[in-house]
Amino acid sequence: MSSPNVAVVGGGIAGCSAAWFLRQALGEGASLTVYERDSQLGGRLATLDVGGTPVESGGTIIHETNRYLANFVDHLALERVEPHQREEGDADSVGVWDGRRFAFRTRNSVLMTRLAAVLSFGVVAPLRLQRAVARGVEQWNQVYEHLERGTAFDSPAALCSELGLAELLYKDGRQWLADSGVRGRFVDQYATPVGRIMYGQDVSMNGLATSIALAGAGLAGSLFSVGGGNRRVCEGLVSDAGAMLQTGTEVAGVSREGAGFTVRLSEGRSVSHDVVVLATPAGPVALALSGVEPPESALRARPFQITWATFIKGTPRAEYFGLARAGDLPDTVLTVEDDTIPFSSLGLVATSTDGALVYKLFSRDPVAESLLDQLFCSRDALEQIRWEAYPVLRPSDDVPPFRLADGLYWVNAMEFAVSTMETEAVAARNVANLVAAQLASSS
Repeated sequence: MSSPNVAVVGGGIAGCSAAWFLRQALGEGASLTVYERDSQLGGRLATLDVGGTPVESGGTIIHETNRYLANFVDHLALERVEPHQREEGDADSVGVWDGRRFAFRTRNSVLMTRLAAVLSFGVVAPLRLQRAVARGVEQWNQVYEHLERGTAFDSPAALCSELGLAELLYKDGRQWLADSGVRGRFVDQYATPVGRIMYGQDVSMNGLATSIALAGAGLAGSLFSVGGGNRRVCEGLVSDAGAMLQTGTEVAGVSREGAGFTVRLSEGRSVSHDVVVLATPAGPVALALSGVEPPESALRARPFQITWATFIKGTPRAEYFGLARAGDLPDTVLTVEDDTIPFSSLGLVATSTDGALVYKLFSRDPVAESLLDQLFCSRDALEQIRWEAYPVLRPSDDVPPFRLADGLYWVNAMEFAVSTMETEAVAARNVANLVAAQLASSS
């Protein structure tokens, strides 16, 4: 097929990466259309205005080893900036709150922080954890060599198996940590708090997600964000791919019609395409499908972790944390898994032009005014969003596939193994390889 016509359903990082990789794989002759339900691209990459200060309300950090995201940023000539609008070289102070006291706090220097960690957790556990995370990152990074050779995997499980990471899908994070020689208080007071801020889940999630969360905490490299908002990556990719963009356009269904597909839009129109790439978290569950029979695992509704993100422009109440003044509060407060603690994390995410501070509060439930009054002595602005952030990442051998049928693919199947901006980009490249292989075999 010399000039294929491909639809990408969804304009988040998965869909926009897919459009860009499809252009690379299929050439200039291919016709690419991106359908996005919302009025702008980005999906869960978004910015929010909090009292006149823009902040990232969705995916925030990019790891330096995230090869595809880093390459996108550089290729599109976007600016790398410190996460949370920090100045370059500023260390983010972190404390772990157990509901009564800070069980652990970083110090003003790396050396003093390491000493504090040794005094709190001993020498062995932190060292073993760092080695385990570094080993996992090294294994994961083999994926780029496979994909750049044109290898295509039908499922996330097959991809992980090739990388030697499949067993991490089937065991929980606590077991993976124990197998790595990491047990006890260090798990509860470090690994679990990291999982809570990254995924809203503790180390009962699968080992792969646990290891990726810990890498994202900076255990295996540095972190950055995109100046002006990470959503700019999505906009740049679609523009660079030369894809036709249809925002404010919801796809209601997909039907097999001969060798191709009909995409039915909620507004009543129908459009013909040779290939359809789904790039939404719900995927085929949210669509009316006809003429195709995806695997049962792709049609099963799966739970998502609900995170409430509350953004407050104001001054924290130091005494809530047993401190003398707000300036003593760590930039980021992580929490242990304890039902009596009403939030997952509290972090400083921006400083407004008038010098006021903006904080982000993550919680599993909506935040009551009474809790905000306990946490803040003054509030000048407040924004709250309900975020279906990630799948509930339980250990499982039932991860759905990328290939739903010949010509119908699902990028976000990857999310049910592990969910980050980079893993969605990896899945997008894999799906582009699948599409290219299919079209080559049919030509």
